[in-house]
Amino acid sequence: METENVSIVTDSTADFELSYYKEHDVYMVPLMVRFKEESFKDWVDIKPKEFYRKLKASDVLSKTSQPTVAQFEEVYKKLSRDHTHIISIHISLKLSGTVQSAQIASENINIPVTVIDGKSASLLTGILVDLAVKARDEGKTAEEIVQIVNKARDRAKILFVVDTLKYLHLGGRIGKAQALVGSLLKIKPILTLEDGLVAPYKKAKGTRKAIQEIVSIARENIDQDKPYRLVVAHADAPDNLAYLKELLLKEGFKSNQIIEGEVGAVIGTYTGPGAVALVYYQE
Repeated sequence: METENVSIVTDSTADFELSYYKEHDVYMVPLMVRFKEESFKDWVDIKPKEFYRKLKASDVLSKTSQPTVAQFEEVYKKLSRDHTHIISIHISLKLSGTVQSAQIASENINIPVTVIDGKSASLLTGILVDLAVKARDEGKTAEEIVQIVNKARDRAKILFVVDTLKYLHLGGRIGKAQALVGSLLKIKPILTLEDGLVAPYKKAKGTRKAIQEIVSIARENIDQDKPYRLVVAHADAPDNLAYLKELLLKEGFKSNQIIEGEVGAVIGTYTGPGAVALVYYQE
């Protein structure tokens, strides 16, 4: 039987540094972010620090747009020359039309392309991509890789707290958290993604309490004696990130098991500055 040569594709909302894609042979298709007439490719033309500086200085909210069908076609056609199967893992269909662009493009390619709706965002998508990379590198078949990603998609969790619900609300991505708009300022909702949609998980009084609560939830749900993955990420909130990490280490989570990341321009358009997130996964 001929050995499969699987290629992995994702989009910029996985919020990995560009070096990750190079090192792990993953092809990333960027989404766009716009300030009035200026357009930038997420992570390629604009990095998080510059984005949050512009966002704070701008009198209008940045806008985002998904990659085009043509962009995906170009990538898939290029990869089809040297690969037997493409696995394309993307941000939740309920948050972006990226999956639809990828799906339409996949129909014009002469090798199998499996497009996966990650039902995820930011480094939650990143974890799915990384699991796919490891499975591919272990020589697993395309079918096995897809099963691993789908299983992880159903088990991985993201918990995050935003400084304000304004950006999710104005950007039309607030989902089930709509009911919290107009809540008391001191109340900080802990949010999650439910089937790819933003949803409230719990409430806390203030950001620090919310971070403490997130760590408590992780402690209750992760068996530290078995392999687990943790990712901490922030949107222009290094102090919140440091506090989250400090609490995780106090709870006995190992520092070499904690991956740090930043929330890029597209996801940051909806979280706004000040957000902090924890992604965890255990088989």
